[in-house]
Amino acid sequence: MSKLALSSKEPAPPAVDGDALHPASAAPEPPSAAGPRLGRILHGLLWSGLAGLIAAIAVGVWGDWRQLASAFGHFTWTAFPIALGLTLVNAGLRFIKWHYYVHRIGARPKLTDSLLIFVAGFAMSVTPGKTGEFLKAYLLWRRCGAPAWKAAPITLAERTTDGFAILLLAGLGVTILTRSPIWVAGTAVLAAAGCLALAALGASAAPGKEWRLPGALGPLASRLAARAKVAALVARLRESGHGASAILDPRSLVFAVALGTVSWSAESVALWNTLAAFGQPPSLALLGSALAALNAGTLAGAASLLPGGAGAAEATIAGVLVQATDRQVAAAATLIIRLCTIWFGAVLGIIALFLLRDSLAPPRASPAGQGRTTSPPPE
Repeated sequence: MSKLALSSKEPAPPAVDGDALHPASAAPEPPSAAGPRLGRILHGLLWSGLAGLIAAIAVGVWGDWRQLASAFGHFTWTAFPIALGLTLVNAGLRFIKWHYYVHRIGARPKLTDSLLIFVAGFAMSVTPGKTGEFLKAYLLWRRCGAPAWKAAPITLAERTTDGFAILLLAGLGVTILTRSPIWVAGTAVLAAAGCLALAALGASAAPGKEWRLPGALGPLASRLAARAKVAALVARLRESGHGASAILDPRSLVFAVALGTVSWSAESVALWNTLAAFGQPPSLALLGSALAALNAGTLAGAASLLPGGAGAAEATIAGVLVQATDRQVAAAATLIIRLCTIWFGAVLGIIALFLLRDSLAPPRASPAGQGRTTSPPPE
C-alpha cells in the first residue's frame, strides 16, 4: 500500500513582527496551553540547587576540607571576578547565536525581550538534560507571537552546535597535553559529521515536503489520518520541521559552531586563570589541562542528564585537573569554576524569569470569548 499523505504541500509561514500581531492569531497553541508557573519552576530549581550542593560537598570531601581551606588561603581572589567576566563573554557570544536563530525562523522580538528570554534559559540549564530550555520557545510565543513549535528547534540547534564546539575544545586540550594532533583532528571529524547529519535533517524538513504515515500501517493509516488529534500533531511537527530547516542549513551550522568554539573557550581561559591564581605556573600545558577538564566535564554533565550535570561534571573536571596539580587545588578550582559558570548563570536566569513572570502565567482569554489570548502587557 502506498504511503498516505496527511497534508498537502504548503508555503513557509511568513515572518512574525513582534508588537504588530496578536500571539494567538500569529501562531497555533503553544506546547502547553496552561502557562508554566514561576513558583513551580523555582521549586524544581531548588531541587537542582540541592543536587549541586551535594556535588560540591562531595568535591570538598574528596579534596580534604582542611587542605582545601589552605588552598583557598593562597588564592588570588582577583581571579574570581575575572572568571565571572569571562562567563559573561561566553554568554554574550551565545546570545548572538540565539538572536540570529530567532530571526532565522521569522520572529522579531524586541532586543530586550530576546535577551531576557535567552538569559532565562540559564535557569533552565540546571534542569535534567537541560530540557527545561524549551521554555524559551513558549516565552518567545508569549512575548512576540512567534509560533512556539517553530521556535522549539532553536534549543536543539543551540545544544548540538555548542556540543560540537565543546568537543573540539576538549580535543584541542588533549592535543596540547599529548602533543598529538590526532585528538583535535578526530573531534573535528566528529563535529563535521554531526553538522552534516543536522544539515540533512534540516533539508528533509524544508517547507513543501509532505508529511506521511508509513504505508506499512495499512488501513490503520487511514483511520489515524482522519483523527483530528493526529492531524494537529502532524501540523505541529511540520511547523517544528520548518523551524529546523531555517536554522540547520550549512551556513548557519558553520557560523554557530565557529562562534561556539570562541565563546566556550572563554570559560576554559577562566579555569586556566583560576588555576594560576592558586599558584600554578600559567603554562601552555596548564591551558591544555583547563581545556580538557572543563570541556570534558561539560560533556559528561550533559550526557549524565543530571540537573546541571551535578556530580558528573565536577568529578570529570577534578579528575582531569588532578593529573596536573594537587588534589586540593583541583578540588578548589573545580568548585570555583562551577560556581562562576553554571550556578552564576542559574542566578541570572532566575532574575530574568522574575522579570518575565507575566509571560509565565496562563494566557488570558479575550473579552470576545473566541479562545484568543490577549497581547502581552505593554512594556
